[in-house]
Amino acid sequence: MTQSALRIEKLRVALPTGRVLLDDIDLTLKPGEVAVLLGGSGAGKSTLSRVLFEREQLEREGFEVRATQIDYDKDSLGLVPQHGALFDHLSVGGNIELAMRYRKHPTDTEHSVASWLEQVGLSPSLANAQVGKLSGGQIQRVAVARALASERRLLLLDEPSVGLDPHRVRTLARLLRKQVAEMGLSAIVVTHDPAFAAGVADKLYLLDPHTRKLEHLFAEEWPGPVEAPDIDAETRGRWLLRLEETVDKAIEQAPAPSDDASSSGRSSLIRGLARSMQQQFAPFGAAGHAVIAAPAQVFGHTRDFLSIIARIVVQAALRPALFYGIVSVLIGFTLLFVISKVGGAGVRTSALLQQIGGSYAVALAPPLSALLFVAASGSATNAWFGSMELTRQTAALEALGIRKTHYLWAPAWLGLAICYFLVASLVGLGMLFGGWLLCQQQGVHGSWDLLIGDIVDPRPERSIYVARASFLLWFYAWGIASNVLAMGSAHKRSSDDVTRAMTGSVVSATLWVVALELSSVLWIFGA
Repeated sequence: MTQSALRIEKLRVALPTGRVLLDDIDLTLKPGEVAVLLGGSGAGKSTLSRVLFEREQLEREGFEVRATQIDYDKDSLGLVPQHGALFDHLSVGGNIELAMRYRKHPTDTEHSVASWLEQVGLSPSLANAQVGKLSGGQIQRVAVARALASERRLLLLDEPSVGLDPHRVRTLARLLRKQVAEMGLSAIVVTHDPAFAAGVADKLYLLDPHTRKLEHLFAEEWPGPVEAPDIDAETRGRWLLRLEETVDKAIEQAPAPSDDASSSGRSSLIRGLARSMQQQFAPFGAAGHAVIAAPAQVFGHTRDFLSIIARIVVQAALRPALFYGIVSVLIGFTLLFVISKVGGAGVRTSALLQQIGGSYAVALAPPLSALLFVAASGSATNAWFGSMELTRQTAALEALGIRKTHYLWAPAWLGLAICYFLVASLVGLGMLFGGWLLCQQQGVHGSWDLLIGDIVDPRPERSIYVARASFLLWFYAWGIASNVLAMGSAHKRSSDDVTRAMTGSVVSATLWVVALELSSVLWIFGA
């Protein structure tokens, strides 16, 4: 165990274009200290934090990350992301309980959800509240309580004061100092807010835009956090003004970002091709991760496994059920109506309908249900996963020591497949019901038995169609689940990335559904 809570030596980070963003960075943080990293937008503050939590993801994106030493206890490192990143599928209490359940080294003294909320100055009555109804200040406090409940002793707070008014900025600064003092924490605060920085910092660092190094501000003069009780208002005001002037001057004199693309032509093409190939095989990887993770999650964290499946079932099957039912009934009715009108000359409508039976549902229910499911249920789930990536909920999950492949991927993959089977059954029944309505209109007797006969007791020459439909339903269930999981869980940097993932999932799934339908039909009729 090192004497330092964190030690970074000679860290260098270069963008995929080759431009150096951070160069020769040294940072040492002792237990009980709060270090603040200041700088303008694009200076590399958040990238420095990602080195600690998401180094592998950075390197996959093409960043070059090198360091002589990066030494810290990963099990003690907790994250409070920008805007809190509370898990939106859980209540306030659910967020904290989740952190408590996955602690690696629980202490002898057990805290309740209520006690953790009180620890950050919130009422225990908020435990049952939905996170979407909290104010910005409350969200940040709950995020801190969640990190503390996971027994993290080294916190990284990424722009914690964004969106807060001056009063709440000061309140949050005092809260953090209180926790540092009472629980012996250490913290790194990444911010561009001089008021919050001055309120919490034992050490102040500025990412110099010219040298791309960390400059230790006021190393010998800094009095410590100005929100401390022993700092008078005059001293606080004087230092706050001085810090603001220093940061403003540095940002004003910062050179405009310049991505050197001189050597990026060929490398960009190679990276683009690599990403394209990775996207093609991503569904197989997602399915593999889900299958491997499922047993441990089912038996080790059954409650969490079932809660994610329940969320998926509500989102992907129950909410759009009426839509699927109406569309399938209308298609079933319309399809048989058209056939009855354009059937062979001189053939009675009733005789034609008896000849067709329920074969139309057997043939069309798989592709129709697949296309509807990926467009509606798949897009909804894709958007949920994308928002979790974009708002850094998944990063916060990993920072609690909870692997997203176990907590999210395994139950979501199984849940999506289950939902597809439910939707396909609903679509098939809807098409049969639509056909039954037409048969009733045309006076065809025993129509329901006639329609379901091609499913429950098909004629020998039609049994191969039932076998084909069964195979396609099985394939679509797991294929669509893997496709949605891979696209939705991919790293997102903007809302455009979320939209592209949703569109890409629909397009790619549609293409291979059509390809399977065509190839299976050609094979059957060829045979």
